[in-house]
Amino acid sequence: MNPLIHELTVYPDGTVESGRGLLAAVVPAAAEGVPVVLMSCDPRHDPGRPIGELAPAVIGWLHKKLGMAATGICWAVIDNAGHYSEALPDWTSLSSKTVSPSVDYRRFTGGTSSEAYFRDVGAAGEAAVELLMTIIDKPGQEESSLSARKFLDTVNAHGKLPTPGMIFQKVEAAAAQDDIRAIATAIQTDPVTSASLINSANAARFAAGGLTASVPQAVTRLGISFVRRIVFVAEMMARYQRGACSTFNYRGYWLNAIATGAAMRALLDEHKIPAHLADDAFSTGLMSGIGWLVLAETFPDLMTRYLQRCQGSDPISKARAQREIFPSEIYRVSDCYLQRFAFPDVVRATIAGRSDIDRHWYDALARALRAAQGMAPLDCLAIPTNVPVPAPCREEWQRWQGFLSPAS
Repeated sequence: MNPLIHELTVYPDGTVESGRGLLAAVVPAAAEGVPVVLMSCDPRHDPGRPIGELAPAVIGWLHKKLGMAATGICWAVIDNAGHYSEALPDWTSLSSKTVSPSVDYRRFTGGTSSEAYFRDVGAAGEAAVELLMTIIDKPGQEESSLSARKFLDTVNAHGKLPTPGMIFQKVEAAAAQDDIRAIATAIQTDPVTSASLINSANAARFAAGGLTASVPQAVTRLGISFVRRIVFVAEMMARYQRGACSTFNYRGYWLNAIATGAAMRALLDEHKIPAHLADDAFSTGLMSGIGWLVLAETFPDLMTRYLQRCQGSDPISKARAQREIFPSEIYRVSDCYLQRFAFPDVVRATIAGRSDIDRHWYDALARALRAAQGMAPLDCLAIPTNVPVPAPCREEWQRWQGFLSPAS
């Protein structure tokens, strides 16, 4: 049996079919342990009924339709408060007139937390959570609602929208004239931005040509397009080490952003992205979560409410809290913000969740986000931190440590 996930609708009469409302992740046994079925109401399409009412019908459906064994499986549920429980089907309650067994629920050995669930269930349990998150995290292709669009318009017009400073404006003006000398001159006036650019040139794929301490040489190595983005981020990092939201981890945000960019670069070959697009790939990972910074600056009270709600929560509970507290998805906020700047189409499309542009980029970003959460976790993300990180991602992340030094 291969790991798989079902998106299901459970009707009042107990009928189950493919649809919306409930998620069930099915994971075979790991080297040690038992198979796991983890069920949760879908935070994207809340069925309006608790998981305890819906799980018996799903257990019966999986048992009958998929040939799931009646014994030897750990059936588990996550309720809307983020509590994990083991579901114990009474198979003797099934008859020719019933398709759903009666089910009792009990705590795991250490309680109802995700940690207690992981300790009791093991690797298969962790894989089940990750499988659920691949569905919950997936950006929707549907049009945003009217309330979401109004919220995005409000964010976009907010007077405290995070912006880079004067150096970026000078670089933009020089870039419009393709004037490399003027770009270097603008950058050299600020030691922090200069250090970031030089560190980038020495960390990137050009490092094989030898280390450099020259801003003009760094500009030539990296190219005008990537230099613009480096200056943008360097100034943003310098300006937003603190901000309007006292509960938001600004330093943690930037660490996670750089880690995501590094992971994206490291995954190029695996996802068949040409090496000459490495800088665009890095920018995609780097800017993918900019919506978090935008919301921290424009709606700090909303951000504080969310952070207080999700403190210590599991990823699925965080995903549910995001949908209940923020009027729009974070990726839509990121996309709305990035429209102000001249990022390549594939960068913005990937961040916006548009897999129609290039599926390879979409899949690479999904993996990079998870790898980054394993290297430099950001508490507000609804992504597990225990997902194995590919070795190339860790190696690339180490190469970018110098980029963070100026903003330390």
